[in-house]
Amino acid sequence: MNIDERIELLVQSQEALGKNIERLYEAVAEQGEAIRAHESEIVKVGSAVAQLGSSIITVNELVGRLAQAEIQLTDRVDRLAEAQLATDQRLNVLIGVVEKLTSRNGSEH
Repeated sequence: MNIDERIELLVQSQEALGKNIERLYEAVAEQGEAIRAHESEIVKVGSAVAQLGSSIITVNELVGRLAQAEIQLTDRVDRLAEAQLATDQRLNVLIGVVEKLTSRNGSEH
């Protein structure tokens, strides 16, 4: 191989290397754009996760309040049932007194 052929081979190799380097720069640029797009999506997902966490805390607080309200309601229903029982007992006593009075008045006639 003579010098001219070697020079030609070196020039061709340099051109091929230059093209390869250019393709690598393009690929790196594309990857950079993809990374920036992913970073943007990651930020959006992070924000959504933070909002979800906040919503979960709110729901937990509401469930706690609901549980407390249920406890209070159960207590009030229990007290109402006790009051109703006492009212029923007093009403039964009153009915008994009225029946005795009406039976006495009825036997006098």
